[in-house]
Amino acid sequence: MHNYMSGTTKQVKKHDARPLTERQLVLMIIMITLPMTLVHSPSDIVQFGQQHAYLCIILVYLVLLICIWLLSRTQRRFGSQNLFQAMIGRRPFVGRVIVGMYVLYYFYILARDARLLTEYVDTTLLPLTPVMIILLCIFVMSGFIIRGGMKSVVSMTEIFMPILILTIFMIPLFVSGALDFHYLTPFFPVDLIGVGNGTWYFFSYAGEIIILPFIFGKETFKLKSAVKGLSFAFFLLVIDIIMMILIIGLPIIPRISYPSHELVRQVQISDFLDRFDMFLAAAILPIHMTKVAFNTYVVCYGMGCLDKNISGRMMQGPIILLGYVCAFWFFKDSIQLFKFDREWSAIVLLFTLVMPVLIYLIFRPSKKKKKDGATQNKQSAQNEESQNGPSSQEGESTETEKSTQKAQSAQNESSQRRSSTKKSGNSQNGNAGSAEGS
Repeated sequence: MHNYMSGTTKQVKKHDARPLTERQLVLMIIMITLPMTLVHSPSDIVQFGQQHAYLCIILVYLVLLICIWLLSRTQRRFGSQNLFQAMIGRRPFVGRVIVGMYVLYYFYILARDARLLTEYVDTTLLPLTPVMIILLCIFVMSGFIIRGGMKSVVSMTEIFMPILILTIFMIPLFVSGALDFHYLTPFFPVDLIGVGNGTWYFFSYAGEIIILPFIFGKETFKLKSAVKGLSFAFFLLVIDIIMMILIIGLPIIPRISYPSHELVRQVQISDFLDRFDMFLAAAILPIHMTKVAFNTYVVCYGMGCLDKNISGRMMQGPIILLGYVCAFWFFKDSIQLFKFDREWSAIVLLFTLVMPVLIYLIFRPSKKKKKDGATQNKQSAQNEESQNGPSSQEGESTETEKSTQKAQSAQNESSQRRSSTKKSGNSQNGNAGSAEGS
C-alpha cells in the first residue's frame, strides 16, 4: 500500500510539474478571481461605495499587486521550488505550521464557495430541488474534474472561461438602450468612508490569487503574467460593476442577493428568447465547479506537502466528503454566509498581506544554496550564450583548431630537425674517435 501511494504521488508530481503557458496562467487567475466574486460581492460594494464602487476594486487591486510582488521575490530565492516546498525545506517546523494554516484557510474557502454556489443554483435555477442534492452534484462534478490533477483544471478553464469573458463584453451591446448614466453622478465628491467599507467587504472574495506561488514553481508563476491576469480580471470586474449601476440602479443593487443574475436577466434578444439567463447559467456553471475543484486541489496538495506519506490523489475523496459536511455545518443559510463577510475580511488580510510579508522576511536560502544557485545561473548563462551564437562559436572553434594544428606541425618539424642534427653530430664524433684509436 505504501509503495502504491508513493507511486501515485510521484505520478501526480510529474503530471503537474509541467509549466503553464502565459495564456493558461492568465486564464487561471481570472478563474480564481472572477466567478465567485460576481455572485454576491457587488451588492456589498455598491451598498457602501455607491456610484464610486469601482474605486473599491482599484484599491484592492493595488494591495494585491504588492502581495504578489513580495511572494514572487521570495520564490526567486529558492529556484524551481514552490513556496510550500521551500518553506518546509528551509524551516521544517515553521514551514509546516504555515502550510497547515493555508490548508485550513483554503478548506474554508472550499466549503464557502460550494455553499454559495448551491444557494445561487437553488434560488435562480432549481428552486424545487433539495439543497443537499444540489451540493452533492456540485462536489461529484468537482471530484471528476480534479481526478486528472491540475491539467484537467487548466483544460476546463481554457474551455469555459472565454465564454464568461465574452458574456461580460457582450452585455453592454445588448442593453445599450437601457443605460441610465445619471446613476454615476455626482462624479467628483467621493465618500471615502463608504469606499473604505466597500473595500473591506470586497477583500473577503478577492484575495485568493495569492495561493498560486505556493503551488506553482518559478517556471509557471511569472510576475509579468500574473500582473497581466490580475489586471484583466479586475478590469472585467469594473466593467461588470458599472453595468450593474447603469442598468439595475443604485437603490436596487444592495437589496438583491445575486445582482449578476439580475443583470443577465435584463438581456432579451427577442420576445421568444426571453430567458437568456438560463442559457448563460448553463454555460457559466462549469467554471464555478472548476473553481470548487481548484480549491479541492489546493487542500489536497497542501496536505501532501505536510507529509510525504500522504497521497494527494488518495485524499480527494475524504476532502470532498468533509467539505460537503462542513458546507452545511459552517452556514445555516445564505444570509449567515453573507453576514460573515465582514469578519472574514480580517482573516483574508492576515493570509493575503501579513503572511506574505512575514514569509518574505523569514525564509531565506542557506549559503550553500546561494552558491549552488549562483553556479547554476552561470551555467545557464553560458548555455544561453552558446545557444544564441552557435555559428560564431563554430567559426571561432575551426579557426582556433587550424591555428593549433599549424603550431603543432611547426613544433613537430622543429623537434625532428633538432633530433636529426643531434644524431648527425653524434655520428661524426663517433667516427672521429674511431679514427684516433686506429
